[in-house]
Amino acid sequence: MSKSARYEWHDQQASLNERMKGFLENPNMEQLEAVVAEMHAYAAAARSGNIEIPTRWVSFH
Repeated sequence: MSKSARYEWHDQQASLNERMKGFLENPNMEQLEAVVAEMHAYAAAARSGNIEIPTRWVSFH
């Protein structure tokens, strides 16, 4: 996986995590629909090969 692909993947993960965080802080139908739409977009991009998903990574939390 190239360095730029890893950064792109990281940015998409961060965006999805922020969207989920927003839903957890303010659970309403609009936030839920936004999370689900973003998850569908991420899955579609992964299936089509538009993004690479690393086989392993280290998470620092």
